[in-house]
Amino acid sequence: MDFCTEYPKLEPAKQEQFKSVITRLLSGHVLTPGAALQPDPDWRFAEKYDGLIDSYLRLGGWRLELDPVLRLCRAVHMLGRQRVQFSKMESLILCVFRLVYHEEMQRVGEEESCELTVGQLRERVVQAGKPLSALSRTALTYALRRLARHELVVIDRGFSAADDERIVIQPVIDPLAEMATLAKLAT
Repeated sequence: MDFCTEYPKLEPAKQEQFKSVITRLLSGHVLTPGAALQPDPDWRFAEKYDGLIDSYLRLGGWRLELDPVLRLCRAVHMLGRQRVQFSKMESLILCVFRLVYHEEMQRVGEEESCELTVGQLRERVVQAGKPLSALSRTALTYALRRLARHELVVIDRGFSAADDERIVIQPVIDPLAEMATLAKLAT
């Protein structure tokens, strides 16, 4: 699909939504369908106009990665630029979050959110083999704030990694971790 010929054919409201979707994608957001009662209109737009979005992104060296099975959509730089590299601590915490998220989603419940306390996270990381001395409040605060900046978790303002503080794990944690695993297996 050619962006230069197809974009002008969109009605003005669709052009505005196109701009919104592109802005979200290029700012690092991962689009998901949203909750059943609150679907994300940008996800539906991306599904319907994936060819148009992809042709626009390719002009700047990006591509659209829309996976209907994992139900996520993101912009990926074709040369691997703009990637986030996490430290070993952050990667270990992400693995723990993915396990916790998977366990919570296995349980039958009406809540779609997944959360745990810093104390529970600390216990899980120690069980994974990290010494307790490496899990200072400062180290955890830095790691969790960085993950929150990338919208993988939600923490309260003024977060200081006290044992009773809550961490909400975003649903995007599961598909992204799976995509990273699949990418490693493919190389």
